[in-house]
Amino acid sequence: MPIHRYAKVLLLAPPVGGAVLGVAGLALGVGLILGWGRPAGPSAAGAKPAIAGAGQERANSVRAAGVGTAARVEIAGAQPVLSGQPVLSRGMEKSGAGRVRAGRDGATFEKAIFQKTMAGDDVGFLNDYMGRPSDDVVHERSLRRLVSKVVPDAPFHLGVDMPLSSAMESMFEVSAQPVQVRDGRYAMVFGRRSLTGPGRALLWVDMQEGIGLGAIFFYPSNGEPTPTLTIFSSQVNKASVKVSELPAAFVEDLTRWSAIVGVPVVTTRYFINAAGEKTVLAHEEDYCKGDAGGAGTACEDMNAEAARVDLEAEHFLGETNYASNATLRMISVRSPAF
Repeated sequence: MPIHRYAKVLLLAPPVGGAVLGVAGLALGVGLILGWGRPAGPSAAGAKPAIAGAGQERANSVRAAGVGTAARVEIAGAQPVLSGQPVLSRGMEKSGAGRVRAGRDGATFEKAIFQKTMAGDDVGFLNDYMGRPSDDVVHERSLRRLVSKVVPDAPFHLGVDMPLSSAMESMFEVSAQPVQVRDGRYAMVFGRRSLTGPGRALLWVDMQEGIGLGAIFFYPSNGEPTPTLTIFSSQVNKASVKVSELPAAFVEDLTRWSAIVGVPVVTTRYFINAAGEKTVLAHEEDYCKGDAGGAGTACEDMNAEAARVDLEAEHFLGETNYASNATLRMISVRSPAF
């Protein structure tokens, strides 16, 4: 039936026409509410933007840049972003050019490798030492007891063989540098080998976690790799340790201390554990990235030098049976590498 006949029927039968028109109006209203026939365009305020066609390209650029607009952008697997700034999780802090690293208060290291942690009077006394010279506190009973808990019971060659704890205390006796406590938590006692020589020592304690580490930097002169930075802790039983397993706050203070006392950026590094086992503390750094990032071949040369230094140190320790007081004299038949 032609459409004009339907119109005629509706006009001649008002009750029927009114019912049909009412149903049509209701359908039109529902369609407007649900957005039927609405042209594609920006989403309503508060709704997630639709991503289709050209919108996909922008979404990809957001994923690549890691930033968003003033509206919150949700990207699966990415950190939430608000107004173009990363929202940092608790225990995290921004480092460098927008990079995010674990903060000092976060679980940023392998705490499980540290055993026999200390508490209370074992470490609390260090607050009272703040500002006092190392040579003034070296003979205090509390400090000597702390040294015995942190420093492995192992021989160390500092010119001559001696217990590692004695090497530390002998260097404290020469240092007038005051004890420092950073952030009310990280205590540092400093030592030096002589008033004119480059040898230095550091005793570092996290008084909150009850964790302690020590470090000695000096220049061996018997033909073995030199200079060397030896880090140690009697709380660590693990046979081989990585820098990334050590507390971030310790690495931060060690880096600052190393720059002050003249430790080369790339140098031989060892670690001595509770059993007196000495291993190479290998360079994990990539000197072409991060804060140490360089241009051209300079950083590549540093990476190559770090690999060479680690290989040489590993060979030396293998030849000396990983002795904590390893010297070249322990090698009966000198290897071509030396």
